[in-house]
Amino acid sequence: MANDLIKKYLGKNCIVSTGSFGTSVDGKIVAIEDNWIEITTKKGARLVNADFVAVITEKEWIA
Repeated sequence: MANDLIKKYLGKNCIVSTGSFGTSVDGKIVAIEDNWIEITTKKGARLVNADFVAVITEKEWIA
């Protein structure tokens, strides 16, 4: 997935899924550098390699 497309989700709460690799990360996208997406979750920060991202879904955050 091209970083330019991912950048429109910067600062938004999303579910980032790697599809057949079986990983989904639910949180706020806080940074995009090279091929890495940094996501802040309830359990802390996670890094996801953008090469393996299949789907990004924006969601409404419920506090």
